[in-house]
Amino acid sequence: MKKFKIILLFALPVLLSSCLFDEEDLFDKSASERIEAAKVEAKAVLEGAVNGWHVRYFPSPTQEFGGYNVFFKFADGKVTIASETEQDTATAETSLYSMGEDLGVTLNFDTKNSVINYFVHPRNPDGIGSTHKGMEGDYKFTVVSATPQEVRLRGIISGNTYILTPVDEDIVWASELDTYKLNAQDMVFGSYTFTVGGVEYPTKLVSRRFTVDLDASTTIYAPYIYTKEGISFYKPITINGITAQDFRLVDEYYFAEVNGADFKIMTPKPIKSDNVFTVTVPAETRTFNSVIVSVTPSIDTEYFYITSMLKSEFEAVREKDLLRNLVTTLNTSLGSGDDPEVIAQSLLYKGSSSYTVTSPSFYDESVAIVFGVAIQNGAFVSTTSVTSLPFSVDSSLLPADTPDWYKKWLGKWAVTSTSSEVSNKSFTFYITIKPEEIGAKYKIRGWGYTTYANRVDIVATCDEKGFYLTQQELKDCRTPNGWLNLRNRYVNRETGTGFGLLSSSNAKNLAATYSAEENGKAKIVGRDGKLSSGVLFTITMLEFYESRAGTTSSYYLNTAAGYTQKDFFIGPYTMTQLVDADGNTVHPDPAN
Repeated sequence: MKKFKIILLFALPVLLSSCLFDEEDLFDKSASERIEAAKVEAKAVLEGAVNGWHVRYFPSPTQEFGGYNVFFKFADGKVTIASETEQDTATAETSLYSMGEDLGVTLNFDTKNSVINYFVHPRNPDGIGSTHKGMEGDYKFTVVSATPQEVRLRGIISGNTYILTPVDEDIVWASELDTYKLNAQDMVFGSYTFTVGGVEYPTKLVSRRFTVDLDASTTIYAPYIYTKEGISFYKPITINGITAQDFRLVDEYYFAEVNGADFKIMTPKPIKSDNVFTVTVPAETRTFNSVIVSVTPSIDTEYFYITSMLKSEFEAVREKDLLRNLVTTLNTSLGSGDDPEVIAQSLLYKGSSSYTVTSPSFYDESVAIVFGVAIQNGAFVSTTSVTSLPFSVDSSLLPADTPDWYKKWLGKWAVTSTSSEVSNKSFTFYITIKPEEIGAKYKIRGWGYTTYANRVDIVATCDEKGFYLTQQELKDCRTPNGWLNLRNRYVNRETGTGFGLLSSSNAKNLAATYSAEENGKAKIVGRDGKLSSGVLFTITMLEFYESRAGTTSSYYLNTAAGYTQKDFFIGPYTMTQLVDADGNTVHPDPAN
């Protein structure tokens, strides 16, 4: 392999020269003059694309991560880069570039650019690749050919070919990248089979690269990139005498070669149902802490699922993404060796059914969600579109004898920490306190810094003095590998260091007390104690971890946007009420 690369590199100046100059000019200039002219011409071509270039970016010498759609625009010695990998596809970053020479003309990105850094940094932000090599992408390239219609680069790190084509002037980068990004979400399936010339070949997908077993001893790899119609291989592959590279998605479940060759990439044909759901939320079933959703299907013999979510979240997500996320959640309930039919009977519904929504918010409209479900290849799949119905509750449903001290805690609050374990910064997070058992318990949504904070309620006990939080095992709240566990964190009170986990079910590990001086203000203080080792401790936070069967360990969970894993909040905490039980504004957000 090394000899092959060396031969390629020595051939590059010849390839470049033949592409950039007429043959009769070759020997009219010195070698240095020819390379300088080639650099000038390549730069002119790169900067000549008014709306930049679409780049088929395949990192890694083996293309093991597949390809990504990236845009480059060159102007005045600067390059602007955008990518489908960005959370916001409107994100674009500008940095410096230069033309150089190294056995041919090179294109070099000279200053840091976080967009291209996604592929280049030794530690990819999404954990792709090894921890010391990342995706092994390129930021320095040899220019193989350059015309206004197409530029071909070869990555100096990976050796891969990068194909650049001009972006039409009327194209908006973010919209175009959104198309690629959404296709990358919608065109992923549970299993694949290459069907070529009537022969089926077992196929696996890891990242964006297919592994195809041609026979017991022959395996080929087909890395690909998502296009606006389907997928395109890094280079053409030939199987059973048939060559293909570009495919379009057909009927939303299989890929066909664009020119009609007998080459298909098959996925399981989706199960579709004509089941229609009538959903109601009778007013008489609504209470201060529960709502009953009634569902009548048109087909009594098929499974369906019922759940609810905030209307604001429902409206912010595409239906395809919503179904995918909910089905994924359902499938986390399937353990190794489980019978899906048995699990279905405990999680799904058939015939006229009702579902109880517990602790809906007074302050946000909710939506009841229903869709059909079937079992396919040992997993749950959706069979219908979503049927939804908005509903709401408010403080008028509270019992007339609700104590004032209980009601005054209800509402939306900003909770601000004193510090944090790693960055030593103060952080503000937002909770909603909802009624659970009048005079005895609350439900709190939004607690902590993980992605589960706004998806799971925790329980707080209360009395006239305030409310209290303690360790909680939430076995009904499933995670990819187990269930949620709210655990205590503590600090050595004498040293201010030595943070750790403490197993304690004391009812007042974190205690909230209302301010006697100002309405809508409170504080949360951690309990002091002494470990068996003699260490004096203070509880600093209760945070979500993942528990797993067969182990007593607690595992870290992904953090929500704006927070860093392991940078746990440290109390005492100040609380500022933003909205009261009746929906009135109490105080402005202290973080603004």
